[in-house]
Amino acid sequence: MISLDIDLSYLSKYYNIGEKDLEKYRYKSISQIMETEAEHGNRRAAEFLLRITSNPNELVKVFRLFEPKNRYLILLNMNKDDLMSMMEFLDPAELILGLSIFNRDILVDLMKNLDPEALTKVVLNKMDINKFLKVIPEEYMDEFFASDKLNKNILIKAMEEVDEEQLQKMMENFTGQPCYDNRDNILKKVDDMDEYNFKRCILSSEVKGKQQIIANVIKEKPDLFQEFSVDAMVHPFTNMEKEEILKSLTVLETKDMLPMVEDLPQDIMALVATQINPEIFAQILTKNFSDVIADCGINI
Repeated sequence: MISLDIDLSYLSKYYNIGEKDLEKYRYKSISQIMETEAEHGNRRAAEFLLRITSNPNELVKVFRLFEPKNRYLILLNMNKDDLMSMMEFLDPAELILGLSIFNRDILVDLMKNLDPEALTKVVLNKMDINKFLKVIPEEYMDEFFASDKLNKNILIKAMEEVDEEQLQKMMENFTGQPCYDNRDNILKKVDDMDEYNFKRCILSSEVKGKQQIIANVIKEKPDLFQEFSVDAMVHPFTNMEKEEILKSLTVLETKDMLPMVEDLPQDIMALVATQINPEIFAQILTKNFSDVIADCGINI
């Protein structure tokens, strides 16, 4: 049984049950009280189950679901999957409150659970592509260039706006020889390379050159930002304060954040889910959790 903090005076007032009778019913469940009252001719008691199932607000009043403590006691008896279904009815700010129990390092790890599109939204709402590229290690840029979605046409177009000096350094690093060619000649040479040598040439760029190429790629095709690894995308957050990370998550919708909160401890998950609107909670209980309602003393 789930022992809720129930105000029996509500039953007395709205179901015509005398205070002396309530004292007599102290150790009975609500269903047992109503059944006994119905047998004694109490019409309102006889209609109790119909009122509960047809009007969730009635369940709110009987179980005092407007009290967070009562919602929490019920939620504590649900499994993790059921608790996750409750999370869908919370807004992002309420989910973020649950995530605030974690330190920075755990938050960054949880961000890795986000869908790539959602994670991209968080990153690029926090900083532009140029700032992002300045704070990530070069190895993450090299991984980006390895993507199959970055074909030669996309990259050469991006190189058209790279500083000529950076293109010359790229060729010098690749060939081991000084390069005095202008931009057009360099682009023609790299365009003539096979795919393997073309990628090797790109990877020979200085960091600044790589940054310029990638920034131009993302400017032309923003969706390609998702070709960065998850580790690359969360890297800028590893040096932020926890509060700043939590603030960054406010751009997400509830559905985007669910993969992060599914790793919460079950008791904390129940605590977070306690923020659910009482009437919505009552509707869900009535529709899907008759067993939980029974544990609280009402058989429907």
